Amino acid sequence: MNRNLLTTLLLVCPLLVHAGVREDIAALEAGKAGATAMPVPVAASPVTPQHLMALPDGRQADMKDYAVVLFMQSHCQYSAKFDPVLKSWADEHGVRVYPYTLDGGGDTAYPVPLIPRKTDPNSPLAEEILTFFGNGLPIATPTVFMVNVHTLKAYPLSQGVMDIPALENRYASLIQADMDQIDPQYLPPVPVSSQFTPQ
Repeated sequence: MNRNLLTTLLLVCPLLVHAGVREDIAALEAGKAGATAMPVPVAASPVTPQHLMALPDGRQADMKDYAVVLFMQSHCQYSAKFDPVLKSWADEHGVRVYPYTLDGGGDTAYPVPLIPRKTDPNSPLAEEILTFFGNGLPIATPTVFMVNVHTLKAYPLSQGVMDIPALENRYASLIQADMDQIDPQYLPPVPVSSQFTPQ
């Protein structure tokens, strides 16, 4: 009989301890929020952190490893149309955006953009512009590049007004190319819409 009692206690104790820990965590969390304790579910579904992006080939990419560089102008009607859409998408997915203005001004989405710098006053273009547009892409706004923040390798993402599904597809394919160390010159052409302002 003692043996049966001991077996029963050994089976029940882990359940009691587990329930107590769950209740303690729920009470701590409720205390932080100043609310009453709510029970913690026994089995929560796995949550993908906001900064991870599922790629078409099944891999996941950490969005913190990539950033977007946007070239815009305050007087560009297409920047005014595209920039708020880009900002909303980037904010939703935790993507850092570095906006550069080609005319010195900002817009509603990026009121205080970065201004490209010239280290050589005799240079016709600022270094940031040459770095990104040196691949033959015409200088125009809005133009977006994806950059690996660790290697600083830049990939042309889009030029002109682009819808978010097309932008996301291109973004994912560029991340895959970067992970596979494919040279940007071997990638499909940059998606270009007719809605852009040439410089």
